[in-house]
Amino acid sequence: MRVLVKALLTLLAAADVASAFVPPMQTKNFPCRVQSAVDDADTAASVQIPPFIASPVLEQVYPALIAHKDKYGNPNIPLGSADGKRCSTLRRLHFQNKLTEEEAAHLTDLGFRFHSFEDVYYECDFDEMLQKLMDYQQEFQTFQIPKKYEPDPELGAWVTMLRRLKQIDDLPEDQVSKLDAVEFEWISTRKCGSSFMKRYREVLDKLTEVHDVGGDEAVAELLSNDAEIKKWIDAQKQVLANGKLSESRVQYMEDLPGVDWMKEL
Repeated sequence: MRVLVKALLTLLAAADVASAFVPPMQTKNFPCRVQSAVDDADTAASVQIPPFIASPVLEQVYPALIAHKDKYGNPNIPLGSADGKRCSTLRRLHFQNKLTEEEAAHLTDLGFRFHSFEDVYYECDFDEMLQKLMDYQQEFQTFQIPKKYEPDPELGAWVTMLRRLKQIDDLPEDQVSKLDAVEFEWISTRKCGSSFMKRYREVLDKLTEVHDVGGDEAVAELLSNDAEIKKWIDAQKQVLANGKLSESRVQYMEDLPGVDWMKEL
């Protein structure tokens, strides 16, 4: 009996010793996660939001804009994240004239890319915009909406792009069918656009014709011989240098085939 008790006590003592050396739960990953959260909070806290910012969307995304600019050299956060979606919302707010001039100017200084005229069509939901168009038609009994429609600039730009894309057979068939079903007027009866756009279309058509045949070299040769086109392009460069060329016109100029219009010709 004594032998059994002694053996039992020996086993219990060995168990106590073993438990003293049980390794703790591995938690080496947790400090990294906590540190990341702390770093994000510190980054956000270090960004001073300018007092003139009134837009809730801009106020919310502003620290992320600055962080993205510090890391990548620009504040244009791509889609795929909540902040990327907020950037897309900012562009729509700007096109709708819902950002203050000071907010828009500050974002421009940061290098934020706003919508060009063409972006509106690709960014907007088709069915949502179609409903807006139908509301306009019901009120005014026409689809001849001004390109620069002050109450809703986005709608005017969207309709203009519909007609332009239809002309070059680049509008999806399902969208064409929906517009045909409501008897949308594909031809604008309003006066042509600005003198810039008239001349731009002439230059674009000429450069496209030459580029399709001979590529960049043919365009370069044309520009060296056509003083009028060169003069017009140089004039737009000067307008840009004076800070008076709109974002949409900058995009138009960048779309000219075979022309790096920011360089000396």
